[in-house]
Amino acid sequence: MANQKWTEWNVTSEQVEDQIREEVRKAVDKYLDQYLGLFRKTVSSYPLDGSELGAKAKDCAEENVAIVRDYLHKLSQAKDLLEVVPIQTAFVQAQFESFGKQVKSLGEAYTKAAKDLLETPIRTPG
Repeated sequence: MANQKWTEWNVTSEQVEDQIREEVRKAVDKYLDQYLGLFRKTVSSYPLDGSELGAKAKDCAEENVAIVRDYLHKLSQAKDLLEVVPIQTAFVQAQFESFGKQVKSLGEAYTKAAKDLLETPIRTPG
């Protein structure tokens, strides 16, 4: 095959497109998995790890990555701009819905953590 011209290869443009889409999906999945791993490692090194606020932050990050992964998988299957527009619209809508829920959830966890901190008695040395 190395000495053949590309026009002599026995593949269709659709097969090439499908292969490219599959490779892009694999690369995106690998990148997002690495991102989540790095995020989990980073969060576990902070004092938030093990707290309700830390758990909610992790959940939010994982939800955001899942939304992006779903979006990119759907986007990679689009054949033209007419298929891209509804995928993009659904992605933006999902992001806004997720953002609203996450702000509420994190706000509640932050408020609870602040309340617990303020209610903790101060210990004096001695």
